[in-house]
Amino acid sequence: MRKIFIPLTVALALALPFVTFALEGIGPRVTVTGTVQEVRITPKQAFDEFGGEVVIKAVNGQLVTVIMNKDSIIISEGKLSRRKQMSPSNITTGMDVRIRGWRIDSKSLTASLFVILNVQLNPALSTSGILQSIENDKIKVLNQSGQVSEYFITNETEVTVNYILRGIDGMSFIGKQVLLTLNPRNNLQIRNLTITGKK
Repeated sequence: MRKIFIPLTVALALALPFVTFALEGIGPRVTVTGTVQEVRITPKQAFDEFGGEVVIKAVNGQLVTVIMNKDSIIISEGKLSRRKQMSPSNITTGMDVRIRGWRIDSKSLTASLFVILNVQLNPALSTSGILQSIENDKIKVLNQSGQVSEYFITNETEVTVNYILRGIDGMSFIGKQVLLTLNPRNNLQIRNLTITGKK
């Protein structure tokens, strides 16, 4: 008796003709496109600028968990981004994203490339550094290249603290590491200010 072997992908397609899979791709390498539903980042991961989990609602409605590690590259699509690498703290709910990575199971993957599609929700105009001073609506930040830059806080600026301060440390943010997302219409204005950790 002759045995006929049918590849697993063909068998699944024949058995489930109307099912669409969120994780596109054959084998361990997959791609998923969808909208960010939830971002899970610990204070340490925010400080280290890598790691965390992002829950994506794929275009077919399935929820997919994306694991990020130190090798995951996060960028914004578009000319304005200049392909500048971003951190997990830049990811917010409502973003449209496309992720390439390695399949863990049918509902999760480890990201190798995380692309933010709607750049307007999170401009690639972002910087990080150490907060040097606060003067009324103006702050000074020491960046990684050793330069001090001035930025302005407006009524639209959203300030987030990603960790707990205790004792006297809780009285000032001076000397703390910050992540800034700038207004795309005015690069001197801060759109989001996140206190990400201690230097």
